Amino acid sequence: MGALDLLGEYRRLEVEEIGDEKSGALLGIDFQLGDHVSLGLGYNFTDFNDRLTNLDYDSKGWFLNLTGRL
Repeated sequence: MGALDLLGEYRRLEVEEIGDEKSGALLGIDFQLGDHVSLGLGYNFTDFNDRLTNLDYDSKGWFLNLTGRL
């Protein structure tokens, strides 16, 4: 049986040019499917993501994470 990995992030975004600031959390869990692959599910409680050029603030919600390692 594969191992479980837990993910927790605190995120803060500050856009000085427009005087905007946001913060929040992201939580997730990954299940290792083998030595080199894991599949995860999580929830972004913030309304922004890590694409810093995307400032429409509608990123809150569920996400699926697939990770491969060599």
